[in-house]
Amino acid sequence: MNALRIIVIGMATLVAGCSQKKHSTADVERGQKALSAALDSWKNNEPADRLKTLADPVEYTDELRLSHRLVDYTVGKPDPADPEVIRYPVTLKLQDRKGKAVSRDVVFMVAMKSPIVIARDPYE
Repeated sequence: MNALRIIVIGMATLVAGCSQKKHSTADVERGQKALSAALDSWKNNEPADRLKTLADPVEYTDELRLSHRLVDYTVGKPDPADPEVIRYPVTLKLQDRKGKAVSRDVVFMVAMKSPIVIARDPYE
């Protein structure tokens, strides 16, 4: 019984020691700034390539940009737990080609690379 307890405690310690840290507050703020720049660019109908010329370049493409105009957006509380990306829930207020207003809740994944890469989470 003691040997089993030692193995279980050892495994728990190993798993806890191997866990990845969350993103820093600075990364979360940098990611949110990049996401806001990308969404503001879409909202202002600017070319997507303009984002690559920013002081902190951003790579962002979204198929919704081809079929909808972004009227407004609201960014929710970020989730920095994934070591690969920071997830930001966003409510998009869109207008389709016929002028119909649509609201859509999405999650954007922001990878803190150079350039910063932003994409919609396909599973959210």
